[in-house]
Amino acid sequence: EILDEVFKSMTTLNKYAFDVLNKYTLHALTDVTGFGLLVHLDEMLNEKASAFLDKESIPYQTNSDQTVTPLLSGSEVIGLILDDMKNKVCFDEENFILEEILYDPQTSGGLLASVASDDIENILNDFNQAGLACYVIGKIVEKDQFNIYVR
Repeated sequence: EILDEVFKSMTTLNKYAFDVLNKYTLHALTDVTGFGLLVHLDEMLNEKASAFLDKESIPYQTNSDQTVTPLLSGSEVIGLILDDMKNKVCFDEENFILEEILYDPQTSGGLLASVASDDIENILNDFNQAGLACYVIGKIVEKDQFNIYVR
């Protein structure tokens, strides 16, 4: 069952999600591939904005806590990314597994979109009708000390 969930996630084209989102005003949009969620989100922000992520709303495969391998010591590239991000991201508590998941360089990630809060309910309904997963994982606010807060 877990593998079915993984395969479905990895083989569902982002095109279908884009087709739903394209009906709405998109402030920013990226596919979360090649770098982790936090790096992509940081690149989407401008100097006037910060993001607050709700760690309880961030979806991940149900067995991730059993399969996460340490990225922090894994490669020079990951080390450089983490060094660059350490002054940009604030976690409300130390959580190794969550940090690894949020920095994980996906090869088949989903879309990360910034949309108007007034559109969220309609977007969620449209995704549901299309049989696609969609999650609200945070909000964009005026610039604060850090670019990204994970709470």
